[in-house]
Amino acid sequence: MIAQSKGHLTRMKQSQPKLPKANIVIRLSVRDRQLILAGLSWIDYKLLDSGIRAIRPLQLTWAGSFDPVAFNQELADGMLVLHRRVLALSPGGRLRVGSSFEMAACALAVRVQVKRQQRGRTVLLIPRVNEASKRLLRRLETARKRSKRADVRQLGLNSYQVKARDWQRFIRWIRVHIPDCGSAKPRPLTRRRYLRLIVDELASRARAELIDRKERLPSERELRRLIRLAIRYVRRGRTGYDIRHLMNDKVFASAHLASFVTIRMDKSANWRTS
Repeated sequence: MIAQSKGHLTRMKQSQPKLPKANIVIRLSVRDRQLILAGLSWIDYKLLDSGIRAIRPLQLTWAGSFDPVAFNQELADGMLVLHRRVLALSPGGRLRVGSSFEMAACALAVRVQVKRQQRGRTVLLIPRVNEASKRLLRRLETARKRSKRADVRQLGLNSYQVKARDWQRFIRWIRVHIPDCGSAKPRPLTRRRYLRLIVDELASRARAELIDRKERLPSERELRRLIRLAIRYVRRGRTGYDIRHLMNDKVFASAHLASFVTIRMDKSANWRTS
């Protein structure tokens, strides 16, 4: 009877759905918490102060209305949530993160705080702050890699890559729009970099649409080749719209480019089998 009840309890535990857990837990010392919290406080203060729902576009001298750096409301809200979580953490406590991007946000906060301290913007009473920040950044990078592997297992490689590109674009937005988060001298946007950003953006839209359609996704190299081919068709006047239309109309661009990639891939497959 006892054995049967134990077996019944075991089956009940196995049948219960497992609650989602945070990927990584990292212990933060008092100065670790100070470094992360100071950087997050500055970033989040400027996010709220700059009016994040009415963002000015990046001013480019010859690129028209195209803004290569995208503000992401969801990721901005996540930064605010992470800030509150670190703020509520007791000194020497454990910080739980749900994704590798939260760990990357902590590393960004440390770099921002060190830069602000070097420029005399703020002062933290931490002995040997440079050595402490480097040691913390190494720990955060190790934890970020572990969390990345967990993200890939949970989300799948394609979904993780889409989120990673959104994160990289959001970080570029932060570096452009928030003081002390970028380099002291902004890197000039050359024509080659500008064209590469266009390909990055259009490839990201086509990739997301193909994933939503559950259609076959080409390799990254092949996808970018096909996107560049589609851009050449537009510039040569073989379509009824221009590049500006593709950049301004995300829904149209996603549908058109995904169909273009699928048709080209089918033609290539038919040619090989014939």
